[in-house]
Amino acid sequence: MNLFFISHIPVLIVVIPLCAAVLCPLLSRLSPSLGKRTVIVFLFVVFVLSLIQLAGIVQSGEAVHYYLGGWEPPYGVEFVIDGVNGIIIVLVSFIGAMTALFSSPFEEADKNAPFKSAGYYSILCFLVIGLLGIASTGDAFNLYVFMEIVALSGYGLIAIGEEKGPIAAFRYLLTGTIGASMYLLGIGFLYSATGTLNMADLAVRLQRVDNLPLIAIAMACLIVGFGIKMALFPLHGWQPAAHSYAHPAADPMIAGVMIKIPAYAMFRFFFCIFDSSLPMMKTIFNIIGIMAVLGILYGSLKALRYDKYNKILAYSSIGQVGYIALGFAIGNFYGIAGAVFHILSHAFMKTGLFYTSAAFKYRYGIHYTDRLGQVYRKMPVTCGALVVLALSMIGLPPFAGFFGKWYLALGAIQNGQYLYVAVLIISSLLSAIYFFRIFEKMFMGEKTVSEPAAPEEYYGYGKLTGKTEVPLQMLIPIVSAALMIIALGLGNSFIVNGILRTTIMEVL
Repeated sequence: MNLFFISHIPVLIVVIPLCAAVLCPLLSRLSPSLGKRTVIVFLFVVFVLSLIQLAGIVQSGEAVHYYLGGWEPPYGVEFVIDGVNGIIIVLVSFIGAMTALFSSPFEEADKNAPFKSAGYYSILCFLVIGLLGIASTGDAFNLYVFMEIVALSGYGLIAIGEEKGPIAAFRYLLTGTIGASMYLLGIGFLYSATGTLNMADLAVRLQRVDNLPLIAIAMACLIVGFGIKMALFPLHGWQPAAHSYAHPAADPMIAGVMIKIPAYAMFRFFFCIFDSSLPMMKTIFNIIGIMAVLGILYGSLKALRYDKYNKILAYSSIGQVGYIALGFAIGNFYGIAGAVFHILSHAFMKTGLFYTSAAFKYRYGIHYTDRLGQVYRKMPVTCGALVVLALSMIGLPPFAGFFGKWYLALGAIQNGQYLYVAVLIISSLLSAIYFFRIFEKMFMGEKTVSEPAAPEEYYGYGKLTGKTEVPLQMLIPIVSAALMIIALGLGNSFIVNGILRTTIMEVL
């Protein structure tokens, strides 16, 4: 491959989806389906480029630094790609491409309304752009810009969802604006103390700053800002409604990835920028630990209350985000490795589960678990994937969910934080309760699904598809999510020790 092309991969990964977002409405004027097909192809190209980039980082063992416009930091904006965010970028690009493919049956091209599908796919592209930008950037203000791109895209994809989508989007807009403002205040305080926004330069200059109260205030602002964006308890108020009423095809991306990338950004600030020797760091991590524990228990208990499938998954996510924050609170190698690995595994688990939710809606219009009776007879592949993903969420080996919790437990034991171990066990048992209730209704409940009287009748978002339970464009992402959970579980040692270890050890 051309060396010049390879050297520009970090920026191409962000620019190519931008080109797709702009081209999609234009191409849709020529052909109703050409725009969305272009988006799908472009996003799969981005996924391939992200794999090439990650392979180069693993092979060289060194981070990639890309200076936008040739301006070197601290004056210019740079992208910095190492083992941790290299694999995060692969995650975002893969799920983004799969979600674009999954959306195709929901957004059928209509020659009478060519921009309906094009608008959806353009917004989805901007969501991917924002997430890739947050994962790539080495500039604190540039991260804010990408965070706002994510937020604006999220508002749109939630608002065009189900009946209460606009209300859920408005709630997210209000709380999301507070989160963005708190983040901007935090980096404003850091800029006033250091005179730079480049993350690497911030880390160096903060070591010479004596104004500890100002740094403490900046940390507090960042915790609130990131906490809102990642739906960390008790800053999660926008999340249950947003995940319940968003566009069913985009919901997997919103629930699976959108709340994980701010968690990665929190890792970047509190482990790569702030010095671990600062006197307030112990207090900060204790606060994050308390929020994490309460979030894990709250999310798991609230999920038990609901029969609506998306509500169960939404509250479950609050608990799962708590696992990630718990790893940061533990703060040693296994804790951080467990947090990052859980970002990866939970992204696939929750994305896959929301794929299954959308498949049930598409085929039979199912929203509540009590309507899942005997559905496995009609949708065996979807239900099989659901079982794999749910067992991983519970934390059973050899699935990826087990190993994320395993590394967190190892880190907690290493620090003597046995309360955290107990919380991990309790939450796994609570997860088993609400997922096995779903299994019971799905496999042993009274039959509640039936075929329509006429083939042109609609049950959900689309017509029945003959021999295929849902269109192939939906089955491929569903099966891929389940297979990735198995692959991550079996390859956990390579990911933690072969990809993540070098970067994590550098910041400890």
